[in-house]
Amino acid sequence: MKFEDIKWDTLIDAKKNPFALDLGQVYEYRDLIRIFVKRDIAATYKQTVLGPLWYIAQPIFTTIMFIIVFRHVASVGTDDIPPVLFYSVGTILWSFFSSLLTSQARVFYANKEIFGKVYFPRLTVPIAIIFGESIKFLIQFFVFAIIYALYLFKGYGYFISVRVLLLPLVIVWLILMASGLGLIISSITTRYRDLAMALAFFLSMFMYATPVVYPLSEVSGNLRTFICLNPITAVLECFRYSCFGTGVMAPEMILYSAVCTLVFLFGGLILFNRNEKAFVDVI
Repeated sequence: MKFEDIKWDTLIDAKKNPFALDLGQVYEYRDLIRIFVKRDIAATYKQTVLGPLWYIAQPIFTTIMFIIVFRHVASVGTDDIPPVLFYSVGTILWSFFSSLLTSQARVFYANKEIFGKVYFPRLTVPIAIIFGESIKFLIQFFVFAIIYALYLFKGYGYFISVRVLLLPLVIVWLILMASGLGLIISSITTRYRDLAMALAFFLSMFMYATPVVYPLSEVSGNLRTFICLNPITAVLECFRYSCFGTGVMAPEMILYSAVCTLVFLFGGLILFNRNEKAFVDVI
């Protein structure tokens, strides 16, 4: 039998179409996604005393610090939302966004050893990162929901309504934005490592250009326009609106953020597909 006459079960070749995602093949490797999720969680909290309890401890300590600094020292308003609830939402959302963005931005470099040794759909790793970070977010959100329920029991004025149905959409919105932007950065950093070095610094500065520790309603003038150009602003405001019924829900701001999300997502996937073929030779 000639070599060209052999019928192969699986054919591995370079992607010619940058838009080809091969989601069917990714689904076949769903067990590998689960393994990557377990690996990432175990690697993060290996040899720690509290382990996954850090998921809860980190936002609690951060919220307490925000209350002391921004509420009691700087006297920043919270749109009549109890400070604990206001800062808890900002903390867990920003933590989710920054962690997901950072992890996606390091996807090539952090997995270069396994990428260079064995074949599997590379998209399984970014998907595993999404699941892993989402687990962390859900744990933190569950703690927030308990605190929120205690405030409702004490007579806090806002009660849960149909607005809460927007929450899953807002979370998916944030996931797509962070993942798309992270994949763009990961593709660039395979050649220019400076961006990876500067990412943590940019995120720490970028947080203050996002209404995490202050409501958008407290900002006015040109500064408000600048903050509204930040695509994450609309996500935070929509999340607070879903939870508390307060927040700036300007249609143009939401549309702008949605367009930016689609641009980040498709741009990230295209660059990821193009980069996965040759990054081992560069990194």
